[in-house]
Amino acid sequence: MKIIGIDPGTQRAGFAVIEVHANQTIIREIGYWNFMGKGSVRPPLGDRLERLHLESSNLFKKWNPALIGLEKAVSFKNVDSALKLSEARGTVRLAAHQNLAEAHERILEISPTAIKKHTAGWGASGKDAVIRVLGLRFSGLKEAVGQAALTNDAFDALAIAWSVWILSRHGTQTKKIRDGIEHRS
Repeated sequence: MKIIGIDPGTQRAGFAVIEVHANQTIIREIGYWNFMGKGSVRPPLGDRLERLHLESSNLFKKWNPALIGLEKAVSFKNVDSALKLSEARGTVRLAAHQNLAEAHERILEISPTAIKKHTAGWGASGKDAVIRVLGLRFSGLKEAVGQAALTNDAFDALAIAWSVWILSRHGTQTKKIRDGIEHRS
């Protein structure tokens, strides 16, 4: 089964593709998209969302995941940041619905606390603990990354994908998805 985790954002977005066979979990692709450009001029929000849509669409077409994990939106003190994150999440959802059959049944939203709990064992784990556990859990992480430096966004996406896998094994919510889409993996 192929699972994609996406940590959406309007400046950077992380992504991770894992594939699970019996007791083996393999990282197929991991990285991040930087939407800020190289100069000092910040591209307009619309341009950044358009690129997020394009990159997400390409990822979904390439891997045809059985499940897609997105981090649930949490409350923010900064309303502007919350609205921009909501726009990014909506953009990823749109890309999924435009490119994947039954996309509404493939998307799972997970709270940040649940992601930390499923990844590092404690819902209040720090970012360093999550990254350390991911390094232990995925022995092929260094090979998957190569020489590229990953941002926290990429590690967050990997933690999201792993959490979706955990939930799909134990939850009845995804039974229909696993039974009906797994043959396409």
